Amino acid sequence: MSDSNVMEQLAAFNSAVQAIPIPTGGEAAAVLQLQEVKRALDDVRLGLWSRLKGAHSKDARAFEEQFRVRRATELCLRLTSDLRSGLMNPGHQEYDDLWIAAVELGQAIQSARTGAGRSDSE
Repeated sequence: MSDSNVMEQLAAFNSAVQAIPIPTGGEAAAVLQLQEVKRALDDVRLGLWSRLKGAHSKDARAFEEQFRVRRATELCLRLTSDLRSGLMNPGHQEYDDLWIAAVELGQAIQSARTGAGRSDSE
């Protein structure tokens, strides 16, 4: 990919982000959509960073997977520490979703490790 092509794509990407309307007043749905865009951009940023680092690795895909798992582990450990030390309010509603996601992740890890989530062709 040429440098000019990358810069053109970045400019188009930036223009697309700038074109997203800023929610005003009681537009809860618009705020939620904007939060989803932000989450997606965070994922893109982290993905780009891991690819950049992985480019110097013999197995870029394995590096990216390792990076994502380490990042998730780091976040979980920090949240655990902050909750235990009282730095975070345990009453946030988001913890309900986090609890569900953590349980589902644990189940998915167990399923993948035991082969229950794999097809015969793998």
